[in-house]
Amino acid sequence: MKYSCKSFLTSSIIFFVSICPVWAHNYNEQGICTDAGCTDPYEPPVLQDRWYLLSNAGNVEWFSALVNQGGSDVNLWGKMVADIDFTNVTHTPIGVGEGTKFNGKFDGQGHRILNLKLRTTSDLQGFFGGLRGGGTTVRNLILDKSCVINGKQRVGGIAAFAQTTGSSPIIIENCINEANITGTSTGVGGILGGSLSPHPAIHIRNCINTGIVRGSGESATIAGWLGDNAGSLVENCYNTGRLMGLDSSKRNMVRHGGSSAIHNLYEFYNNSTYTQGIKKDWLTSSPISSGELCYFLFRGQNADVWRQTIGEDESPLPFGESLKVFLCGKANCDGTLIEGESFFSNDDEGLVVSGHQFEKGHCVVCGALQPDYAFPTRKVFLMAGQSNADGRPAIGTMPQYIQDFANNGGSKFCYWSYANGTQAAWDMFGGKLVPYMPYTDNNTTSRCGFDGIVYHLIEEALQERFYVIKESRGGTAIDTRCSSSGDLWWNAAPGWLATAAPRSGHSLALEFTENIGLCIDNVLSQLQEGYEIQCIMWHQGESDRSQAASYHDNLLQLVSYLRSYLVSKTGVERYATLPFIAGTVNRNSTQYNAQVEQAVLQLAEEDENFHVVDMSDCKLGSDNLHFDAAGCVDAAQRMFDKLTSLGLLDEEDPTGIKDVQEHKGARSSSGQREIYDLSGRQMGSGNLRRGIYIQGNRKLVK
Repeated sequence: MKYSCKSFLTSSIIFFVSICPVWAHNYNEQGICTDAGCTDPYEPPVLQDRWYLLSNAGNVEWFSALVNQGGSDVNLWGKMVADIDFTNVTHTPIGVGEGTKFNGKFDGQGHRILNLKLRTTSDLQGFFGGLRGGGTTVRNLILDKSCVINGKQRVGGIAAFAQTTGSSPIIIENCINEANITGTSTGVGGILGGSLSPHPAIHIRNCINTGIVRGSGESATIAGWLGDNAGSLVENCYNTGRLMGLDSSKRNMVRHGGSSAIHNLYEFYNNSTYTQGIKKDWLTSSPISSGELCYFLFRGQNADVWRQTIGEDESPLPFGESLKVFLCGKANCDGTLIEGESFFSNDDEGLVVSGHQFEKGHCVVCGALQPDYAFPTRKVFLMAGQSNADGRPAIGTMPQYIQDFANNGGSKFCYWSYANGTQAAWDMFGGKLVPYMPYTDNNTTSRCGFDGIVYHLIEEALQERFYVIKESRGGTAIDTRCSSSGDLWWNAAPGWLATAAPRSGHSLALEFTENIGLCIDNVLSQLQEGYEIQCIMWHQGESDRSQAASYHDNLLQLVSYLRSYLVSKTGVERYATLPFIAGTVNRNSTQYNAQVEQAVLQLAEEDENFHVVDMSDCKLGSDNLHFDAAGCVDAAQRMFDKLTSLGLLDEEDPTGIKDVQEHKGARSSSGQREIYDLSGRQMGSGNLRRGIYIQGNRKLVK
């Protein structure tokens, strides 16, 4: 029984001292003190093994008050041991502001927050206010549909904001927001409102939003603004709630900058302008209830987080006692399901995976290589330039095959390496060649342009593995007297290059050649079948319009520099005349300059290996600067046609050696095919000098 200390004061002081050594209060079922004039309004929770056990609203508010007083007490651990009803209880966000943020652990254990009402006009509103970087964790929490959270800027269901970097990321995992979240300004999200500078690394995984999210712009259903920390991650989440406040980027689930990893998201609110989480090739007609979504949410994770008892659970949950979902039936070798022959079940009835279907040494389904196949020399393409080469259309507006690259793990045949002058992209791609997938540092709005469509066309034509090394950055110029995004230039003047460096040293040309060299050393030179660089594709010039009179000489110098580097790196003299293919700027572009265009045309007249692709009328988007999806398709087709006309996509590169044909398949005593030089003279296999040879009627590049 709990006693009223106020009643003891009206009786005997001696009796109070002997019977009531600790001030006692009367608390109702919600943990709120019912004594008149009570100075300790909230019932303290039980402390067990460092965890505060939260069983009612009073416990939560006591915990919040302890966090919000600041000092060392911000690093607290709280654990819900029951659903908690906030009817008629005013909640103060845990971590009330920038000066006092929560820096501990919170485990909802799958329990619900019920009837919590936050209706204010203030910033930073949510169940949690601020989370601090450095290992803060919030998990297994449900904000029930009976809750409402209103505020101004940075308003979120689970947390309003995150701030302050630390050695470990903030983790929000296995959380569900069903509440309607409203902000009258920006940074509104179902799980997280918005990050504040300095932006911490934030990991949001296995979360669900079903509530309506309303903002005045810059809002999203999972995270209204994730920040620009390259260590951030959002994965394995889905949304069914309506979004109001979508910004022009059409990023409906997560808004962020930098190169945060965003993958395995699923959007179920039907809006044709959304660019994130769209999956059109569901096997079942009801992926949420059938178990299909559940399967795809936990696929690839180390732990079976997502569970759903099919026929009982309406949707998958990231915690609880429901059953695991298995994929059964038949699938292709790339994991895609065979319609009509695959299904999802709580019983593991097994999955039969079809074998590879090899043609020309590659599986036409997944791109796997056929063992012991004598592959032709691998083709390598170089791609470079600024924003239209970099790409700006939203992936959701691009052809389905581009969306498939993004959704299905990348290309079967195109392997690429991409750099853009940032350390984040370099860490991800530098010196590596991986299956092509549109790179989206602004999540689905960037790094997907006409080049991706060119790769698709090459892939369809060759049906065999090829490689792309790309360097591009929007707003970049050659001439250093021009303005340039990120203070990066394509300048190739020897004096300037002598003082420059890749990335922070402002040189795209140096980074491009550095990456080419690493890709050659790490991958291409290791190919038994050899490789051959086909050409450099280029689209740039808009940012050089203020120094248009110098564009001819500047571009000529860059072309010469790149060709010379390739000769020096490989020892292959023909790269001194490597085809350079430049696309022109649309004449309706706000950054079109006739003198820049004329400089490109003049180079084509002077150099028989410099080629121009007319892109002057390829359709632009609403900014009158970047190709839209239709413009990308048109520009790519024209670039592809040029590659074809130059013979760069021929299956067998001409060697000019006709008398080697009779030796095809001839082998030495060791069982290896004989090697010939370009004059048809048989060579020994040991200590070959750099150059081009013929082995089995195929090119061998040393």
